Formats: sequence, C-alpha cells, structure tokens
Amino acid sequence: MLKAIIVDNEEPAVHVLRILLEKTGQVTVLGGFLSGADALDGMQFLNPDVAFLDIEMPEINGLELAEKFLVFNPDLEIIFVTAYNQYALNAFRVNALDYLLKPLLLEDVEQTVARLMKRKGFSSAPPHHFLNGRVYCFGKLSVYGPASEEPVKWRTSKTEELFAYLLQNLEKEVPKWKICEALWPECDIEKIDIHLHTTIYKLKKVLTLAQIKFEIKFINGCYWMSLPHIYTDILVFDSIVDFNYVITEDAVEKYEKAFSLYKNDYLEDHDYLWSLSQREVYAKKYYKLATSLVKYYMKKNDHTAAERILHSILGKSHFDESIHEMLLKLYFIKKDRAAFVTHYQSMQELFKTELGIEPSDAIRSLYNSMLCI
Repeated sequence: MLKAIIVDNEEPAVHVLRILLEKTGQVTVLGGFLSGADALDGMQFLNPDVAFLDIEMPEINGLELAEKFLVFNPDLEIIFVTAYNQYALNAFRVNALDYLLKPLLLEDVEQTVARLMKRKGFSSAPPHHFLNGRVYCFGKLSVYGPASEEPVKWRTSKTEELFAYLLQNLEKEVPKWKICEALWPECDIEKIDIHLHTTIYKLKKVLTLAQIKFEIKFINGCYWMSLPHIYTDILVFDSIVDFNYVITEDAVEKYEKAFSLYKNDYLEDHDYLWSLSQREVYAKKYYKLATSLVKYYMKKNDHTAAERILHSILGKSHFDESIHEMLLKLYFIKKDRAAFVTHYQSMQELFKTELGIEPSDAIRSLYNSMLCI
C-alpha cells in the first residue's frame, strides 16, 4: 500500500483527490494540507511515498514546495495536480513522476497509481472500481451487480428508499432517528424499530443476492454503509465539478463527460422529500457546468456545440428565460433568422400559455433587431 499526502489550497480539491486515491485500493492518504507551510511541518513526522501537489498556491507554489520536499526525502515521488498544463515542462524539471490535469477522473488517477506502483516495485492490481457493480442516481435510481446487465429488483419500495438514503450518506454515521424520521415520518413510534430492522434485513438480502459487496454497521445509535469499489455516476460527476475550474481545451472532454452523466435530475423519478435539497445542489452544479461549456464554445466559435448544450438545458428547464435569451443571441450571431424567429415564437407561446407573461424587454428588443437584418 502506497502512503500519500495531498497539498492543495482548495479544500474540495483535497477531498476529491483523497476519495479517488482511496478508490484505487492501493493508496492510503496520510494527510491533506491546505498550505505549503503546513505540509512542510507535516513532513517532519510523516514518511509518505508520494506527494500530490497543486501548483497554483499562495505564499509557496507547488514547484517550490517540491524542491523543499526533496531535501527532506530525495526518494519522495512528486505528482503535480493542476488546472494549468503550461506548468508541465517545469514539473518534469523537478523530476515529477506524473502530471494530472484538473478536473480529475478516476481512470487518470488509476493510471498514475499504476505507474507509481511499478516504480516503487509493488505489484499493481488491476483497476477494480467496476468490480462491485454500478449505481446510477441521475434520473431513476438503478443498481447493477458486478456481472449483471439487469438492475436489481427491490423487495419493497422502502428497501429501495433506504438504500438511496444510505447511499446519499455513504460512509457517514447517520443517527437511527434521522433515518426513521425520513422514511416513516407518520408511523407509530412503537412500530418504527420493527419497520427499520425488517427493511435493513431486506436490503442486506438484496445486495447479497446481487453479489454487491457492502458493509452496514450500527455504531453508537447510528447506521453506516460502505460500498467498496463500486461505480456511481454522482461520484464521477463530483470528481470533475467539485472545485473552482476553468474550462480549457485540454479539460473540455472531461467536462463534457460530466455533462453527459447528468441525464436527468438527481433521483428525479422518486418522490423522496429528504432528497430534494441534494437534488437542488446537483441541479445548480449542472447549470454552472452547462453554462460554462456554452461560454467556452461561444469563445471558440463552435456554435453547433453551444446550441447542443443550450437545447439540453432547456429540455430540463423549459422556462429559464436566460437560457432562451442565450440561444436567441446565438442565432443572432449566426444570422440564422429562420431559427431565431421559430424559437422566439415557440418561446413566446410557451410563456403566454403556461405562465401568462410575455418575453422580457431585452428579448423583444433582440427580436426587433433580428427583423431589421
């Protein structure tokens, strides 16, 4: 098992990389540091095999920090993690083993870990994040065993809901009373224990029959669930979008992957009241990602790609006037009068019929400008 430290001044980035490294099953993270100074202090009592360093940090950047680390331990492996690939050449001048470009994907991290294992003389196990099955949460909850093309069949709707609830709180201790309040809010308090214990039993049975490895523990009045080495669409999505990012030509493919994962809203096909706040969180992440992609493609004059993404957003948010306006501006820039007028008229009818309002003054002004071309 490789021992690692992570240094990045953005806490979400440390959290995401820690998850991805530990998902490989071959790395244990000894510590995550938010500054170079703290990391240097930590190096006096830690003995890592590898340091994952962000380059853009205040006070002392990753390149300078790497040189100081190598004074402590000349055998330390250095891997840089950054959103800016212009540093690649300098990175390898300090003998870095590898260079990971944000946003990170699990497969990128696995390739780097495989190189590390080989360099350190460890036997490298094959990537196994698919070996324990797959879980999809965008839209309808779908769970697949490791060797199955058919989703698992839940014995009861409450068994499915309990799995979804524990999945949302994966590897967190959740008080028993919170689970009961979420799943059986109006149930007789004397019967709740029976309902919960019965449903836990059924959940374990379903996962066992599906050959999905799991742990469900009861600790200090709390339930805790783990699903080691399982693929989840939300984890991949989060690993890409959960830090401040800049879409570049090198990274756009990863952002497109995250965009494609968001097929529908989080647990959209399920009316779980407890999931609504998380659904809103993911909806905001998706909106930020999608609009950032549109702006990137507009700067590249790739109007086809920008239009594709705008239509996808409108498929989920029919009444988002700002997105309608962005699409109309795109048609205006392209001087595509037919597409502009067609979309304007359909939007106008939609707003009038469903909301009883007219398009904004800005959109009407844009429409008049198009007619004058």
